[in-house]
Amino acid sequence: MKKNIAVIPARGGSKRLPRKNLMPFLGKPIIQYTIEAAQRSRLFEVVVVSTEDPEIISTVRPLGCEIHLRDVSLATDTARVVHVLRCVLDEYASQGREFDCLCCLYPTAPLRDEEDIRKAYESLTTRQADYCLAVTEYELSPFFAFNIDQNNRLERRWPELALLPPWKKPKVVVDNGSMYWARVTRFLERGELEGDKAVGYLMPRHKSIDIDTQEGFEMAEFFARKYRAK
Repeated sequence: MKKNIAVIPARGGSKRLPRKNLMPFLGKPIIQYTIEAAQRSRLFEVVVVSTEDPEIISTVRPLGCEIHLRDVSLATDTARVVHVLRCVLDEYASQGREFDCLCCLYPTAPLRDEEDIRKAYESLTTRQADYCLAVTEYELSPFFAFNIDQNNRLERRWPELALLPPWKKPKVVVDNGSMYWARVTRFLERGELEGDKAVGYLMPRHKSIDIDTQEGFEMAEFFARKYRAK
């Protein structure tokens, strides 16, 4: 069986929704849903939370995950998650622990569950891909977009596509920001979570909510209650 690592990046700072990684979400800190989903998937040799924040550490330590103490230089608004992931892999490699695949799971997507993690991994492996991104369909077609200038004048962005009937428009999806699988060798070569041999795992929009605002938080709670009741 391949050796996989799940990395959950969870810095303490957040400007738009302060302390969002620890917000109570239906009785649990929001980060706990992602930790438990990774554990229940049974795909990972290691589930690790990367953080610089003492409160996050004290919250997640009892949950059975490992902790990567992130350097504060990698916990700024401008730090890139790919640098965090490389740092995590380098630290484990220095201990003689290496992995075939990594999965970056953002803690602000509590509706993404273990089934999604497993299906995305299946897409990665059965299609001989190097990357698998969780994606979702646009709520409104991007092909109806307008450019708008400083005087509020509108101009069709893609007029030749806007006029096509729905069945003739290209099918497009968007990265939903919840989950990224990558083969470790390719990730270390490119330093990115996407590339030529990337596939998408299509998630429904209600599971694709990435909580970054109070409105997003309330919407996620609504759908969580709705589907929990079912």
